[in-house]
Amino acid sequence: MIYGLYLNAAGALAESSRHDVISNNMANVSTPGFRASLAVFQERGAESVESPLPAFATPLDAIGGAMSISGTYTKHVQGPINVTGSKFDLAIVGDGYFPVTDGRQVLYTRAGAFTHDSQGRLVMPDGRHYLSDGAGRPIVIPSGVEVSIAADGTVSVAGEAAERINIVGFEREDLLARQGANLYDASGARARDATGQIRQGALEASGVSPVEEMAAMLMAARGYEANMQMITMQDQTLASLMTVGRVNI
Repeated sequence: MIYGLYLNAAGALAESSRHDVISNNMANVSTPGFRASLAVFQERGAESVESPLPAFATPLDAIGGAMSISGTYTKHVQGPINVTGSKFDLAIVGDGYFPVTDGRQVLYTRAGAFTHDSQGRLVMPDGRHYLSDGAGRPIVIPSGVEVSIAADGTVSVAGEAAERINIVGFEREDLLARQGANLYDASGARARDATGQIRQGALEASGVSPVEEMAAMLMAARGYEANMQMITMQDQTLASLMTVGRVNI
């Protein structure tokens, strides 16, 4: 009976974690360049597999150990491209990430909602990270001039090529680590030339599907509720057995 409580408690915790991941996706349904996360379940092996005990020493040894969240993975699926008309809004059509930095570390993002600051840099909404050339040097654009950005990243100021935005691709996007604020750390991923193109005056919308996430949220809530009901039933049964035991004594 106690074993059943452990199993359902593990199931409830897993569904609660899954619900948290889905809630974060829903909260970013309007965040430019955001890519949804997916919570992946993993079954815990039987006791005879998890420990060096003799195989199936007791009947419980053959029973699995419930499930847990093995990890959270990013769905690297591009969102729709929405035209904004703002000259510093940039979208990547296809493969690639914008290199940005806070002056200490180069990170990567798909969110191209940049603004022009007093130093001529293209800054992210957090005000800390600015578009760089990949080596940590900022892309600087003078104020009060006509600016155009070509599909290959060439930045022309007053008709003259002045800077170049080099978007970066990766051999395995699944090795990119989320850092919050729509940023990724690429320390564990191998960089390569990106095949995507830059589109000025547009933003990539969030890759979250509200319909899919709502359906997944309902499934997580029902799974959590079912596990909690089983915990209550087993607790009541255990209490009844203890009462019977006391009466017999």
